[in-house]
Amino acid sequence: MKWLMNSLQIMLCGVIVCLTVSTAKSGGENYDSSSLTNRIEGIVWDPHRRPVSDIYVELQNENYSTVSRIRTDSTGRFSFSGVAGGHYNIKVLTTGTNYLEKTEGVDVVNVVQGGSDSQYLDIYLEYDKRKFNSGSAGITDVVFVQEVPEEARQLYKKGLRDLNDGDKGFNEIEQALKVFPAYYDALNTLGCEYVARKEYQKSLEYLIRSIDVNQRSFSSFYALAYACYQLNHRPEALEAARGATIIQPNSVNAQLLYGTLLRLDGAYEKSEKLLLEAKKLSNDTIPEVHWQLALLYNKLGRNKEAADELELYLKLQPDARDKKEIQDLIAKLRKQSK
Repeated sequence: MKWLMNSLQIMLCGVIVCLTVSTAKSGGENYDSSSLTNRIEGIVWDPHRRPVSDIYVELQNENYSTVSRIRTDSTGRFSFSGVAGGHYNIKVLTTGTNYLEKTEGVDVVNVVQGGSDSQYLDIYLEYDKRKFNSGSAGITDVVFVQEVPEEARQLYKKGLRDLNDGDKGFNEIEQALKVFPAYYDALNTLGCEYVARKEYQKSLEYLIRSIDVNQRSFSSFYALAYACYQLNHRPEALEAARGATIIQPNSVNAQLLYGTLLRLDGAYEKSEKLLLEAKKLSNDTIPEVHWQLALLYNKLGRNKEAADELELYLKLQPDARDKKEIQDLIAKLRKQSK
């Protein structure tokens, strides 16, 4: 990994040019909320009190029926807005990880007519010892332990709470880094948060420093791969994405990103393997996986398979902006495959 660090440090001195690309995004449903602005939000933490990113959280009604599903962001946060008053269950889905599923109940109450309520939840996951000790092929979860000065720890926790309050949260986490410059959680959080906010240039320094401290950090490798992808630094993006898939082979997003980068790099056989793995891991629930496979098969002249993937894409994305054009393309590919 040392050569990767050196190349990325050299890269920071170069001129950065942004490249806009399509990405897979997961979000909750829109609610018929009228004038309500009720919100349920919180952070999912691992057993070592570190935020868990890229994991599904479900909003369920009192009968445990799913209302909406979203993924936690780079700092482990989730948020459901426009929720009507009532009792809800917040369930963290842990398929493909070494964690046990966790469900927390919460009540949303409109105190006055036209008023709103905001509920905050910290959800702490526990390890599934059956998976953790079995040597299964699940996500590799490497525990990273640091002796962190209490002052830095408290500044970091406060910063996490205040990340949505302008620059306040960023400044508090920066203060934590001044106290303890090698603070992995602080470096990783700032790097991932800048990526989430599309400030890719700013993210690089923190992510590289984070990996320098903890070379088994999935979130740092994935965020670095994505940032380099957006900045059109293809070789560095490929290497960081490869690292992410090694650390967490059951991450759909890591397999998808690495497979996409391999397709763009012309490594079609490897790309197909990664994208098919992403398809398997996602249980055919992520439209972007099918889109990337369609692009790959179209490039290889495998028209029938490209059409099949585009149909699956539209099935999952029925309100796609270019739906008519995609349907026309499917018809064309079907005709060419006969």
